[in-house]
Amino acid sequence: MDLGLKNKNALVTGGSQGIGLAIAKALAEEGCNVAIGARGRERLEQAAADLRQFGVKAVAISTDFMTEAGCRNFVDSAVAALGGCDILVNNVGGAVPGAFATFSAEKWQEIVDINLMSYVYTTKFAVPHLKKSKAGRILNISGMSGRLVSPGAYSTTLTNAAIVGFTKLTANDLAPFNVLVNSLSPGTTNTESSGPRAERMATLRGTTVEQVRKSIAAMSLLNRLAEPEEMGWIAAFLVSEKNSYMTGTTVESGGGRDKVPGLS
Repeated sequence: MDLGLKNKNALVTGGSQGIGLAIAKALAEEGCNVAIGARGRERLEQAAADLRQFGVKAVAISTDFMTEAGCRNFVDSAVAALGGCDILVNNVGGAVPGAFATFSAEKWQEIVDINLMSYVYTTKFAVPHLKKSKAGRILNISGMSGRLVSPGAYSTTLTNAAIVGFTKLTANDLAPFNVLVNSLSPGTTNTESSGPRAERMATLRGTTVEQVRKSIAAMSLLNRLAEPEEMGWIAAFLVSEKNSYMTGTTVESGGGRDKVPGLS
């Protein structure tokens, strides 16, 4: 199916690895030019080189999404390099180790800055460009902890729930400009970062990493973790012209997961 993405310009934050890179690759396969942003220059450059193999323009922009200035730098640099912005995918952030009782004020600020405000600021600077597009799209990658109770997951649950609300508000504001805004909530995905998380959980539970991974997989009806490219394919549809009537919606892709670890 032709998704109508050829020659569109997409900005993907956190695009050097994991789900972000999988989304960038899915877009590039459809002929979409892509700008990817993250902090690590070396991985960004390698990821951009991989994307160029699809015959599209791909640029790597090293920036710090924890600051408003860093978010603006990414958008301005990406638009200058690609010649415009039709699609924005907000994807940076993740779980921050720690416990509710021990998070300092500085740690809470870090959590909010990377997991929520990076979305707010990047969207803020991308909107003027998206309004010029005939089919502007924003996709916010959140997480199922925004709806399901995940005991102890304060750093992601609070911000994921906020991302869902942010998605609805911006969808309302941008509907008159035909800019569609949606959120994608992946289930636990087999990314590089999932390894260290499983190791920390295994240590806390006094068990093995393999047992942790099996218990997480068992929370889905499909009894397995998702692969990054599976999230990429869904994302490509959501930001495409084939999705012309879905906005303000959170799409969950958790393999049928509706279980709470430790409570069900």
